[in-house]
Amino acid sequence: MRLLSAFLILLLPVLAQADTLRVDLRDRPPEMWSIDGRPTGPLVKVLEVAAERAGLQLEWRYAPFARSLADLREGRIDVVPRVLPDPERDHYLHYLPSIGTQDKQILFTIRPTQRVERYEDLAPLRIGVKRSTLYFPRFDADTALHKQPAVDDDILVRMFRAGRIDTIAVLDKAAIDTAFENIRFSDYTYAGLREPIRVENRFAVSKKLYESDRAAIYDRLGRELEAMRRNGEVVSIYREQGVEPPTP
Repeated sequence: MRLLSAFLILLLPVLAQADTLRVDLRDRPPEMWSIDGRPTGPLVKVLEVAAERAGLQLEWRYAPFARSLADLREGRIDVVPRVLPDPERDHYLHYLPSIGTQDKQILFTIRPTQRVERYEDLAPLRIGVKRSTLYFPRFDADTALHKQPAVDDDILVRMFRAGRIDTIAVLDKAAIDTAFENIRFSDYTYAGLREPIRVENRFAVSKKLYESDRAAIYDRLGRELEAMRRNGEVVSIYREQGVEPPTP
């Protein structure tokens, strides 16, 4: 009995860890961001509610998106919110059920004296892009464009202010506007060139971990997210926080 008790004591931390999901956060206002190290936003709330119902704990980490993708590939973390599917990523990611579709526009920041109206107008420009971010197929595949990657919005807006790039490709307008506001820079506007896209809002998990011993845990979480989309809770959470919800 004493040996069994000792074994159970040793096993408890392992069991606790098995029911804890390591989740990465990045600033994507108004859907998710960090305030004094605390994750907030409707996307955070949706995941927290689903995890609680699935009997899971969340351990948040703030990290650049490129690092999150690398750690998903290697199985060092469990979940990353809002990841767009891509043939290359599909080799190492497993996607949980979508919580809804969103219509967005890819924008381009420019100086007020600039004009960028057509895709061809991008050709001579130095274009700041977020490392590992997908924008739209023509742009993503265009190797002739002068793209300069950076790990986050804070670096991109500083590069723009310093004149090291001529424009920034923007997936999340609110995030870029916040980054510019943080450095007190307002000498920018948005180009006439805009590319509409429709995306599924998905959480990605590590395929390496899914195919090892965590499939049941991920599937449990996925079922809760799917139920929240069907019963309208996702929409309610977004609206409660004053954010345009995804379409169920």
